[in-house]
Amino acid sequence: MNSTGRIITIFVLLAGALAANAAAVQTPFEESEGRRTPTYDETMAWFADLAEDSPLIELTSFGTSPQGRSLPLVIADSRGIFDSAAHRDREDRVVLLVEACIHAGESCGKDAGMLLLRDLAEKPDLAAELLDKVTFLFVPIFNVDGHERFGPYNRINQNGPQEMGWRVTGQNLNLNRDFLKADTPEMQAWLGMFNEWLPDFFIDIHSTDGADYQYPITYSLETRGNMDPGLTAWTIAYEAGMNEAMKADGYPMAPYVAFKKWHDPRSGLKTWVATPRFSQGYTALQNRPGLLIETHMLKDYPTRVESTRQLVTHTLGWLNTEAGRLRDLVVAADEATASAGFRAQPFPLKFELAADSTTVAFAGVSYETVTSEVTGGEWNRFTGEPETMELAFFGTHAPSVTVDLPEAYIIPPEWTVAIERLAAHGVEFRRLDAPVELEIRTWKFSDAKWQERPYEGRHPVAFTAVPLAETRVFPAGSVVVDMNQRAARVAAHLLEPKGPDSLVQWGFFDAVFERVEYVESYVIEEMIVKMLAEDPSLAAELKVRKTADPEFAADPWAIRYWFYAKTPYYDQRVGIYPVGSLDSREVVGGLDLAAGDVLSK
Repeated sequence: MNSTGRIITIFVLLAGALAANAAAVQTPFEESEGRRTPTYDETMAWFADLAEDSPLIELTSFGTSPQGRSLPLVIADSRGIFDSAAHRDREDRVVLLVEACIHAGESCGKDAGMLLLRDLAEKPDLAAELLDKVTFLFVPIFNVDGHERFGPYNRINQNGPQEMGWRVTGQNLNLNRDFLKADTPEMQAWLGMFNEWLPDFFIDIHSTDGADYQYPITYSLETRGNMDPGLTAWTIAYEAGMNEAMKADGYPMAPYVAFKKWHDPRSGLKTWVATPRFSQGYTALQNRPGLLIETHMLKDYPTRVESTRQLVTHTLGWLNTEAGRLRDLVVAADEATASAGFRAQPFPLKFELAADSTTVAFAGVSYETVTSEVTGGEWNRFTGEPETMELAFFGTHAPSVTVDLPEAYIIPPEWTVAIERLAAHGVEFRRLDAPVELEIRTWKFSDAKWQERPYEGRHPVAFTAVPLAETRVFPAGSVVVDMNQRAARVAAHLLEPKGPDSLVQWGFFDAVFERVEYVESYVIEEMIVKMLAEDPSLAAELKVRKTADPEFAADPWAIRYWFYAKTPYYDQRVGIYPVGSLDSREVVGGLDLAAGDVLSK
């Protein structure tokens, strides 16, 4: 019997066992007639029972939260194969990863997934249709600690359920701002799971805030320049297919609703290119299309749950039809990213919205703008009456920041946290076996300004960066990140300082901005006299600086440090980025790298 015959036989046996044992299992959402979503313990117990009864379902864990809760992963496979290693050499089969409750107050994805997985477990024909060429991974609750800050007042803008979780984690961090910097233990565990499975398609389920409109569900896909062209074209076709299918179901969709001017519908609609702090922006760097679902928070909870279930179900159907094609494109994208041709092109780090627009029909809700007698501010009062609006749609983007990618990056071994982040993302690297002197490209930073208020537990830094070429000795143990790898896009966004979520901008290299040696006034004042006597041009230079900057001119210590910086005692390494770029393939290939130290893990 060939492999196809064995799979069919296994599925028939599993389906027969399932049909014999199946019972009409209700979810807590159904038992409450759509009014409530289950707690963490209820969710885990329900999935444990489902997995015990169904040979197609397994409940496992991909980590533990800071408060000690298991991070659940539910696997549905028509062959009953739940080991990630068994899926690594898949050719015409794909893996779909769906996550819910990354913002734990937005729970419709959890309940939609429970309904869908129950149906797959109880209906062999449906499982045969939707799981034929797809292995379905489901994270019902990503933010497990935030989920258990359970209560009725966690989402002021949201219409149900009766109680829900909290937006951020127990550490007060937003997981959907953490994909690239990966500060949270939950995200580090998620990255381990992601790189273990390397799913071919990803869905992240939310409920949106914002205006009132007719669409029960909106979405975002990365189709505007930050993903491999082949995958982008495939995603555009998927988008059209999902819009058609959902409209036929009575759940018309629209791209994520973002107004050109905040809270002003008639200012027009705009799109964006997601940065890698966000889920779908991150998976695009990994050469995996990602769908962001945003159900409309003002629609009743059953409508939000059911529309989500339908969209995930249609996606499963689409993936079963397109499995071979998508798999080929993912493999081709990984190979292209590792190629010399990819590195030969300018790599876009940031995009800007173009001024041109088209006109679209938007299924909105009529409103009037009123002025508050209390606050004095204007606000929109929605009437609840449907109104189709002709709005400007701004959807064209162009790269605004690009870089020339190197053949490799090299990082001194003392920058351990940065190296750990590379490893967490599945970026491959090796270490120098002996010290080596290398010519590198790097950056000289100045004018650093840290954000005053904390953002996601950090104070992001803005700075000026000037290119710098130098010769530097790198010690043994330095990490060499060869860009001839599938994760090159991820490595570039982590290590290129101008990236919107680079390790530099998130503060991982703050220490390089700090000057740690100082000078006393009684020392430098005497040196200033000698310096002016030895180099009279300094006086003219100082006069120009004082004229241009009155604040500097009035600050004795600023003037003293101006002179100090011109002495050989001043730290010439202040502000120099410790990461180097190597542009020669021959040099990279000739490095003495430690044997066996190939993978990042």
